[in-house]
Amino acid sequence: MTGSISRLGVGLGALVLATSLSAPPRAHAAPPKTIEFIPSESTTPYFLREYDGIKQAAAKYGYSTLFRAPYAISDVSAQINMTDTAITRGVAGIILVPSSPTALLPPVRKAMAKQIYVIATDSTLTPMNAATYIAVPNEKAAAAAAEFAANAVHGQGQYAIIDYNLSTTSGRQRNDGFRAGMAKHPGMVFAGLQLSNGVPQTALQETTTLLERNPKINVIFGANDRSALGVAEAVERMHKQDQVVVVGFDADLGEINYIKSGVIKASVLQSPVLMGEEAVEALHELFTSPGKTLAKDTPVPFTLVTSKNVGDPQSVTAIRQYIGDYKG
Repeated sequence: MTGSISRLGVGLGALVLATSLSAPPRAHAAPPKTIEFIPSESTTPYFLREYDGIKQAAAKYGYSTLFRAPYAISDVSAQINMTDTAITRGVAGIILVPSSPTALLPPVRKAMAKQIYVIATDSTLTPMNAATYIAVPNEKAAAAAAEFAANAVHGQGQYAIIDYNLSTTSGRQRNDGFRAGMAKHPGMVFAGLQLSNGVPQTALQETTTLLERNPKINVIFGANDRSALGVAEAVERMHKQDQVVVVGFDADLGEINYIKSGVIKASVLQSPVLMGEEAVEALHELFTSPGKTLAKDTPVPFTLVTSKNVGDPQSVTAIRQYIGDYKG
């Protein structure tokens, strides 16, 4: 019996050896494609949520992701350098929020020429040389905020805008859209524009100065989340929440609390997570169908959240695009 077991063991050993010798060598798996996200600044929560969407969609396809961004939206040269570095690194795709519609054109063209696909989100390029542009219709959304604000003051008064930047197309479009919306109300007079560069403290100081110099201002538009926060804080500190209608664009938990308390009367909420997911889906189409032409514009929805509808299911869904664990 022992001899039989020994012979069986030898036979099995020979079988295993033969199998291992005859098996073809394993091919080395190709490294996963890398997608780099380069927004215009690193400090706004909006872009962190967009990156969450990017990571979620990338994981579905086995792509790896990177996040790099300048600290300030005004540091255009840093964003250009980051884009050039991504090209040198040989990433497969870049999701870009261009801080300038023209200054980012050279690296974008270089990337596309090397078949490193670029998707523009939130702000576009002029001309639009990326593979596609994914964003809310900024002018239309800002005009909706203007319509709400004008109606809240019965079409009479003065309005000011605290924009974050006019070098980006989104900053320009929100300013243009809000002013176009107000132009439909002849009783609304433009009282001034200030730029916060996305710094709440700057927006706070600018708003305070505007209201001290011109107490007739009864509408102020904060054109992004950081600007709207500063506007709201200034209005609350000056105890003018019943005299000044504050409307904003985007949100974080601080702004949602201002909406709930009535300091901010309404804010346009985008879909940052969806925007990130859509950008990865566009890249996936290009990775799997090289040479495919995408639509130049891919719009994503927006929601006007107000102090009256903030608890509605649609508003809660919109807020969760910014605050994933928001309970309402």
